[in-house]
Amino acid sequence: MNRNDFRRTITQALDEMKKEQGDSFELSKVNLAELERRTGISRSKLRKLKRDGFVFKSHGNTGHKRKR
Repeated sequence: MNRNDFRRTITQALDEMKKEQGDSFELSKVNLAELERRTGISRSKLRKLKRDGFVFKSHGNTGHKRKR
């Protein structure tokens, strides 16, 4: 899965949930089971994203050269 598709999928699902819930929508109280059903992304990955405030961070080894 392309990282951009991953971000786009989660963003679209969150936008849909926001439209359905209206003003009562809070990112800190997103139902991960429902988000998993809508996106197909595991709850463990979604749990980590929720903990980070749904901020997409780069991979931890980005910019490092491989040791030979």
